[in-house]
Order: sequence, then C-alpha cells, then structure tokens
Amino acid sequence: MLIGLLMILIPAAVFLFTLPLSKRLKPGLRKVYVVLGGIVVFLGSAVSVYFAAFTGDQGGIAAFYFQILVIVVYAALTLSLIIINWIIPGREVDNVGD
Repeated sequence: MLIGLLMILIPAAVFLFTLPLSKRLKPGLRKVYVVLGGIVVFLGSAVSVYFAAFTGDQGGIAAFYFQILVIVVYAALTLSLIIINWIIPGREVDNVGD
C-alpha cells in the first residue's frame, strides 16, 4: 500500500520540484515540458489510481505497471528535452549598441 502510494505521489512531487529548474530550458521547450510533463504525470497517475481503485486485483497489477510506464515516459521526456536544449543553438541576446 505504501509503495503504491509513493509510486503515485513521487512523480508529481518531482515534477512540481523541477518546475523552477525548468527555467533553464529555452522558452518553447519549457512550455513543452510544462504541458507534456504535467499531462504525463498527473493524468498518468490518475489513470493508475483508477485502475487500482475500481478494477480489483488485476487492476492493482495494471496500475503498478502503468505507473512504471508513466515514470519511464516522464524520464524519457525530461532527458530528451535536456538533450534538445543542449543541442539546439540558442540566440544570444546582445543589448549592447542597440
């Protein structure tokens, strides 16, 4: 019970904790992170809770594996956005002389 609860709450806590850190991403990538990350974490956790609460023993097993999928997708999304942010050259703002 406790492990299941932690699996559902930890991704949301990590997402909320990393929101201030996402300011290091380029503006477009930050918007993608906030929208897609939020959808994956909160909607995915809600689906896992639904499986666990309303579909019996098999649903509990499905919720466990679905939440692992949510964690993997969120980690892949975060890692890919960090790599894209690092690869894409940014425009450096130079206000001197303007």
